[in-house]
Amino acid sequence: MRPEYDMQTVGRNLRRLRERMNLTVEEVREYLCLGSVQAVYKYESGKSYPQADTMFALMELYHADLHDIAYSYEEEEDRESSSSFWEKRWQMGAGGASVACRELLAAARKIR
Repeated sequence: MRPEYDMQTVGRNLRRLRERMNLTVEEVREYLCLGSVQAVYKYESGKSYPQADTMFALMELYHADLHDIAYSYEEEEDRESSSSFWEKRWQMGAGGASVACRELLAAARKIR
């Protein structure tokens, strides 16, 4: 059976991941080449899903996978009883990944 995803959970996770990476909504808008920040706010508020290519770009920017975005944090803890995997993921996001995100943004600016 096909899983169903909750738009509110996806939105909360997108916001949590952006904040974890210390990125502003404006930086995400710029990276995604969107005309305004309203689309980012709609994704984060759970009013709409990003298009597939936008979701893939967000996953790359946030160093996230489907489970990071689609499931609530509590569900993730239940899904993974061994915390070592998630500890590594959070440590990556805590400092080094935000540097990588800034480098991705800089590279995207150069391409344009």
